[in-house]
Amino acid sequence: MKTRLITFIAATVLAALVPAGFGAELGGPAPALQVAEWVKGRPVDLSAGKGKNIFVVEFWATWCPPCRQSIPHLTELQKKFKDRDVVFVAVSNEEAPVVKAFVDKMGDKMDYAVAVDKDRKTVAAYLEAFGISGIPCAFIVNKDGLIVWQGHPMADLEVALTQILAGKYDITSAGKRFRARRLMEEFHVLAGKNENRTRQDELVKELQTLEKELGVLVPGRKFDADEVRKSARFNVLLRDYQKAISQNKDAAELEKLEKPLLEVAPKGFDPAEFKGGVRLQGIWQTYMLAVVEGRDEARIAEATKQLEAVNVKSPVVLNELAWSLLTDERIKKRDLKLALKFAQAACDACEGKEPAVLDTLARAFFANGNLQEAIVQQKKAVELSTDKEIRDGLERTLKEYEAKSKAAGK
Repeated sequence: MKTRLITFIAATVLAALVPAGFGAELGGPAPALQVAEWVKGRPVDLSAGKGKNIFVVEFWATWCPPCRQSIPHLTELQKKFKDRDVVFVAVSNEEAPVVKAFVDKMGDKMDYAVAVDKDRKTVAAYLEAFGISGIPCAFIVNKDGLIVWQGHPMADLEVALTQILAGKYDITSAGKRFRARRLMEEFHVLAGKNENRTRQDELVKELQTLEKELGVLVPGRKFDADEVRKSARFNVLLRDYQKAISQNKDAAELEKLEKPLLEVAPKGFDPAEFKGGVRLQGIWQTYMLAVVEGRDEARIAEATKQLEAVNVKSPVVLNELAWSLLTDERIKKRDLKLALKFAQAACDACEGKEPAVLDTLARAFFANGNLQEAIVQQKKAVELSTDKEIRDGLERTLKEYEAKSKAAGK
């Protein structure tokens, strides 16, 4: 329900895409796994499994939060497809002791083969060959020893496996979609930099052709070259603008950057609000350094003063501030009154209509010892929630507050 504060800024600026390089393609032979050490499970030999097994080769790291989030899902899929000769193997290029300690701690929660890459050779043969820089990333190798799918393990990996096992997977269509994705990435990069219009036009023609063959390339809408150009350019300019704000450039310099940015900005973009968000991120980082260390009272007081003075209107940002102040385990000395202040401001900003915000407000009242108000706000959160899973969680918290209130005789 809650996200870390750092995401509210990071999500506003997309990282620059790197052109794929058009090396490996779907449908090509799967390279051998070059392994320094098998940390868990039996060694996996792709060539020995040819004609018998389907392999899922996933690249991950212990330091990668999305990778850790994917682990239970991969374990579930390995169990589901084990009797159908599907073998999962996860490859990390970290040091063996680091990987082993993590895997041992996970135990049965990470129930598939785990390997340590040998001198990054497997990473080079798969990720680098496909022009991929991010993890987690998974590949499916079919019984013919060909790479037939590539993507995020939390995406449609299960769908692809089910189709492959049923003999209904269309590798030709998958290959075209993979190519379309690469072309789109290249187009984004060139459009963002406003470079090589001739190549951009070539990419547009090929993407339009692929869209006619495959249907929509961008989920939910038709490919619009001008819209993509505008969006890509906006992301690049926004990144430069964010950097200038972080470096405390003067008003004249920021105004100079704002002019081209606003020409391509989406409806509703507010430069002042964005500047406030970037500056808030800096204030928050200063505050966290002070309270995590927790020894310098004067430093904490100054950081708190700066945080109290922020002028934020977004209920999402205010809610994340409050939730972090209430729950971040790194904070050694919590300012519960400040957390309540932000939680109440978030509630006021959304007019008390967001269950997640009310849940945070209830937690803030609870932490400050006001059990009755915590129960009142938590009941409102339960009533407004329409998602069963979330509602169940909110109800469990409500019962916790009610039990504490009863035990306290209130």
